[in-house]
Amino acid sequence: QLRRAKHTSMMVLWHLHNRDAPKFVMQCAVCSREILTGYRYHCPTCADYDQCQECVNNPATPRHPHVLKPIPVAGQQNQLTEVQRKERQRSIQLHMQLLMHASTCVSPKCPSANCTKMKGLLRHGDTCKVKHQGGCNVCKRIWALLQIHARQCKQNPCPV
Repeated sequence: QLRRAKHTSMMVLWHLHNRDAPKFVMQCAVCSREILTGYRYHCPTCADYDQCQECVNNPATPRHPHVLKPIPVAGQQNQLTEVQRKERQRSIQLHMQLLMHASTCVSPKCPSANCTKMKGLLRHGDTCKVKHQGGCNVCKRIWALLQIHARQCKQNPCPV
């Protein structure tokens, strides 16, 4: 039991350190290799049926009876360029500054138009009946911002 706990802890730490690593790797139903690059071809009819690109393109491989849907492998669709990564980081920092400002601003006529928008979003988060667990996209975005803020905030007590 201790061994299992150590393994689980190590896996959690590894995934936290390697955020870009794929969490779930599909396996080809024909050749049994892991599908790490390119496309995986998924059968929406059969439960858990995927083929790799090589097997789909190989004429010697027997054809699957259903139509296979090509899906890009997760490592390729989530890769950001360095410019996109820096722009995203800049955007998050601007949102964090706006969140701090909107939380502490008491002026009803604040000159910042974004302050009013952020106050409205925070008010929405308080009054929404669906909430982020229920699928409200606005609440999901607010929740993500609040989680990022909670990780970065060093103030005690936090004004947000």
